[in-house]
Amino acid sequence: MAAGYKWHPITDIKGDPRSLTDGELDPLWRIWQKQKEQMSDQGTLSEFEQRLRREWSIETGIIEDVYTLSRGVTRTLIEKGIDAALIGHSETNRDPILVARVIQDHYDALEGMFEFVKGQRPLTVGYTKQLHAALLRNQDTHTVVDQFGKAFEKPLEKGQYKTLPNSPTRSDGSVHEYCPPEHTSSEMDALVRMYSEHQTQNIPPEVEAAWLHHRFTQIHPFADGNGRVARALASLVFIRFGWFPLVVKRDEPQKRYIAALEKADAEDLRPLISIFVESQRTALLDASEIALEVTPITSTHDAIVAVRDRLTQKGRLPLKEWLPVKDTANHLVEVAVQQLTDISRDLAVEIGVLGRGFGFPVSRDGTMDAIRNAGVTAAGIVPDFDEYNEAVQLGINAGRNERLVISFQGMGPRYRGFIGVVGYLFVNGIGPTPVEGPFFQINYEESRESAKKRFSAWLDGVVVSGLNAWRRSL
Repeated sequence: MAAGYKWHPITDIKGDPRSLTDGELDPLWRIWQKQKEQMSDQGTLSEFEQRLRREWSIETGIIEDVYTLSRGVTRTLIEKGIDAALIGHSETNRDPILVARVIQDHYDALEGMFEFVKGQRPLTVGYTKQLHAALLRNQDTHTVVDQFGKAFEKPLEKGQYKTLPNSPTRSDGSVHEYCPPEHTSSEMDALVRMYSEHQTQNIPPEVEAAWLHHRFTQIHPFADGNGRVARALASLVFIRFGWFPLVVKRDEPQKRYIAALEKADAEDLRPLISIFVESQRTALLDASEIALEVTPITSTHDAIVAVRDRLTQKGRLPLKEWLPVKDTANHLVEVAVQQLTDISRDLAVEIGVLGRGFGFPVSRDGTMDAIRNAGVTAAGIVPDFDEYNEAVQLGINAGRNERLVISFQGMGPRYRGFIGVVGYLFVNGIGPTPVEGPFFQINYEESRESAKKRFSAWLDGVVVSGLNAWRRSL
């Protein structure tokens, strides 16, 4: 049998927790506080919160293959509410009534989590058991694979720790060991104790959430439903800090998510923290979208204001937020030119000598074409090139004329005060492929120096991933 991950007792956060995050959430927090106040005044905050909770309730089951739902039905349920009548039999792999009940269980559990935080209750092992029972209220069995590889259904004991090992066997035959049943209780006690000690240590929420989520998954205390409970516990952390429940969508590349958890197994929480930060950033951007969609228009004045806001969101009216964000973006474009020029010089020294015509030119070209649009949208950004449009390219001419592109563009069309940066690789015959990992965001609340520090590290990662992808294409 191939070697796999060997279980060991959970560990606390190593070193300075603040060193594990680049601080992206700090300026986003200030933006959210302003936006939250505006949405409250407009009467749209409640609608946004309801939609976000429905999305969490739906996606937390999809990511675990509890059920499937088409994207169209998912969008309808998020907008209109959880109703079995809205789920067609062809839109899911299970009985629509049961699917609706399970989603409602998730929703009710999330509502209970908000009450839990509001009541300032401490996290206990008893509460994790309650949470498990609430999330899986309408699930009566779970799948077990016996020693002969035969799968069968076994009754699920809700709110009770596992009594049998639940370590999965990977496709290569290796076993990823979770905590043995005989140590589960003591490990959960240790998890709750460490979390309690963290409350006086000023740990950033994204770090705390990633640590709690990962250590819980290392224990895997229940026979089934551990993923849902893990995301619920991470959500508790974010809710406590005034952020959003953690939504891990089906679009999140499983390869990247698994890789982040494996890095955490090796005591590196940063990739998982990065995914969690993206989730919070996405929810913040969605808030802008929903604020426009649901603002009530009941008078001529409301209609005029709505037109004004739409034009403002599209950048056709001057905004004080755009001045600092564009200034920062312009500065980061120059940073990209310099960093790629340095890398070009190194490439020329190491590779340019291999043949005539080999070269690695750096250029600044904001041409918007179908290739660039495809590269940007594939990274999950709806680009607004009219708002902001810059691109820096590192040519990779080593027998084939290819390029690594760093594309800067407005994010929209409705977002305000944000510019997104995407790295993608263009290889002849393959097309534009986003470099794996998150896109970079520039906002009006973050200082230029802070953004530069984050950007330089991000760009280094993009170049490494991009060159590795190019090497594999040879």
